[in-house]
Amino acid sequence: MKRWRVVIICLVGLLVLAWTGTTLAGPRVSIVQGDEKILKGSVILPERFISFLPKKPEGGRTGLYWTLEYTPESIAHVEKMVRQAVKLAGGWPVKKGDTVFIKFNANNDQWYLLSTGHNTAEDFACTNTDGRIARAVALLCKESGAKRIIIGEAAGIANTLQQMKVWGAELAVDAAGAELVDVDRVPYRWVKAPHALAAKEYAIPEVVLDADVVISVAQMKTHGFAGTTGVLKNIAIGVPPNQVYGAPKVGLRHDVLHKTIADVCEIVGQDYNILGAIYGGEGAGPTMCNGIYHGIIIAGTDPVAVDYVGSATMGTAPERFGYLRVAQEIGLGTYKDIEVVGKNIADVLIEYKPLPGHGPGAFGEVWGW
Repeated sequence: MKRWRVVIICLVGLLVLAWTGTTLAGPRVSIVQGDEKILKGSVILPERFISFLPKKPEGGRTGLYWTLEYTPESIAHVEKMVRQAVKLAGGWPVKKGDTVFIKFNANNDQWYLLSTGHNTAEDFACTNTDGRIARAVALLCKESGAKRIIIGEAAGIANTLQQMKVWGAELAVDAAGAELVDVDRVPYRWVKAPHALAAKEYAIPEVVLDADVVISVAQMKTHGFAGTTGVLKNIAIGVPPNQVYGAPKVGLRHDVLHKTIADVCEIVGQDYNILGAIYGGEGAGPTMCNGIYHGIIIAGTDPVAVDYVGSATMGTAPERFGYLRVAQEIGLGTYKDIEVVGKNIADVLIEYKPLPGHGPGAFGEVWGW
């Protein structure tokens, strides 16, 4: 009789789960792999990039700032990849009338890369957010009825607006009417951190706090303090303004970087996450990466799961990275029972060159590569 009771209870539980739409699976993360014939070699450094002369053959004065150039075929292909990744992952949050803040990573400038010997198209492509991906995300926001699409950054070691343009953020302006905003030059508010792991409060720009939807569009690469960098760190270090924390934001506690990341991301609360690795960055990241062709885009609503999957595709053990462990502990997401759709991790795994000289007990509580 007791056995039948157990069976009945289990059946009732399954019926409740089915009725509520609840499943026992963890977060869904998609991996989409592009066509190497289209994507590899699709990032072009104009001749004027290397010669330092903003030449224009026809003698005009337009386009005097440097920009990466992407082949038109690749721009359309990356848009297709982003649409597929979002469709597979589900959970797209943008609706009619929303103000959307898209966080762009544009920390490095071209002078720094050239001066450190990172002067190839691959090295440039792996350093900051891919403008083609930002364009595709902005288009999805526009099609969903967003009334305002802001693409923002507060670069620690670069001129923010200029560097977003260099890496192609203006593609989103032209295609979707997005606005480029230097969040270091707008009003901010002090906000208390719920868990206060590294600090009691943080200065956060109002355009981020007041947005209806926050989307992190990050670049996948290695990181000297955190181990790897992705959608979480893109928000946590990129959003707080230099006018408060200095440049390169040494006022943010990097000695406990994993806790700082958790604090800021908990305040901001990103709603969607796109992690790009058309070219990933390996080696001495995040500012002196070597570009490696990977050809993938990763998407999902759970930032911890997205960064976990991204780090795993780099050939690492993500559980060893403090920023992922702490983010999971305070409820920002989970890397347990992830449902990976599209490509499997094993299908796209590439062993990135590890961080040189990186050991246990580093600022991000990294236990090893």
